[in-house]
Amino acid sequence: MAGASPMQQASQAQLGALQGTVGAGTTNIGTVLGSDIQAYQNPYQQNVIQGLQTEAQRNMQTGLNTIGSQATAAGAFGGSRHGIAEGQMMGDVQRGLNQQIGQLQQQGFTQAQNMAQQDIANRLSQANLGLSAASQLGNLGQQSFNMGRTIQQDVAQQGAQQQMLNQALIDAAKGQFATYQGYPAAGLGIMTQALGASPHGQTQTGTRQLGIMDYLTAGATIYGMSDIRLKVNIQEYGKLDNGIKTYTWDWTEEGRELAGEQIGHGVIAQEVAEMFPEAVVTGDHGYMMVDYSHPELKGAI
Repeated sequence: MAGASPMQQASQAQLGALQGTVGAGTTNIGTVLGSDIQAYQNPYQQNVIQGLQTEAQRNMQTGLNTIGSQATAAGAFGGSRHGIAEGQMMGDVQRGLNQQIGQLQQQGFTQAQNMAQQDIANRLSQANLGLSAASQLGNLGQQSFNMGRTIQQDVAQQGAQQQMLNQALIDAAKGQFATYQGYPAAGLGIMTQALGASPHGQTQTGTRQLGIMDYLTAGATIYGMSDIRLKVNIQEYGKLDNGIKTYTWDWTEEGRELAGEQIGHGVIAQEVAEMFPEAVVTGDHGYMMVDYSHPELKGAI
């Protein structure tokens, strides 16, 4: 399992443990229930029995010959006494033969039974060793799994910390960008004070572009980004004495970039332009801005 992850090692170890357990269980059942006692019998036992039977037949024939000779000498050959003697002799021989064969079979069975039991014990011992190895393999798999889970948790925690750090860097960059964005207006305000510019520039319509003097004038006014195209979730919350409505809103993504730190409430530039066009200008960016220092917009923010 070289090069495998802890999770892969755990999976392979668990699979090996299951296979080992199944194999050991199969060995137990197959050995105990499927043992064939005949496999442990002495293969030469039948030869011994056949030899006894042959010897018994030879002895029986010899006995029959002897009884016949005696009966002939006594003039009783073929008589009842002759037949009884032959039957008695044959019965004795057969009983002796059966007794010997039974003893041999009993001895063979006992020996085969002992050998089978010993073989079963050996196989069960091997199966138990397999179960033990499977159990150890399973424990190793569990350890690998726990190790892999710990590594994953550590990686996830490190990722979360890195994400927080990246977010802090992004927030710092945005704040710095907002400062840079507001710097020109602040600089223009200082220049306007030095030049003694009037608080209102020449604003004839609500759609003209700001010139350099207008930007200088804007530094002494309170122009706010107020174009309706940069706003979402607009909610009316009041009205000025002249009828101009005031709203709250959320900035669009572009609106946040242009408005910077500007708050999300005030008037809508398009509505102000209809009544007081001199209080509205259009910047180079193409969006309308409102002069909140205009007397008619007092209290709008």
